[in-house]
Amino acid sequence: MKKLKWLVLHIEEIISGIAIAIMMCAIFLNVIMRYVFRNPTAWADELAVICLAYVTFVGGAAAYKKNLHFGIDVLLDRLPVNIRMIIRQLTNFVFIVMFGFVTVMGYRLFASAVKVFNYSGWSYKIMDAALPLGFLSMTIYSIYFFIQSFRDRDAYIRRYETSYEEENVDEELVKASEKIFNRDETEEGGTDK
Repeated sequence: MKKLKWLVLHIEEIISGIAIAIMMCAIFLNVIMRYVFRNPTAWADELAVICLAYVTFVGGAAAYKKNLHFGIDVLLDRLPVNIRMIIRQLTNFVFIVMFGFVTVMGYRLFASAVKVFNYSGWSYKIMDAALPLGFLSMTIYSIYFFIQSFRDRDAYIRRYETSYEEENVDEELVKASEKIFNRDETEEGGTDK
């Protein structure tokens, strides 16, 4: 049950991670086939395009879930916390409507797809499924965050108030870079003596 819960909570990252890995392998294979063997594989380009759709839409949902999309909050940061909260709630509501609309339209695009890729013969439905999947995920998370804004106000405020602060940069990354720079300075100091 614990593994299933983890899978559900990280499904966007898993899908987009697999898609980017397949995309990189397909492009690498095609480069080798083109420049080493002089025999490019056309289906590899089509596979890379399909994977790019999943990286874009499902990966975008993963970033939205973790509030990793960039925002320019210069004006919003000057307002009192309560006003910021109301504006973010309104924005969340607009996101629910907008993402829901795009999900429905994306599903219609998926359902009506009849084209196939030129070389592989794969249906465009494979690629078009990425759009409603990504936006369905964003719609679900928008609803969750909107409900959270009323039920757990402190968690909602923390989600937005601490996301873009410099202090929240990955601590391990900061420590690792400090070690590298300190080691370089020590080595430089040791060679000068």
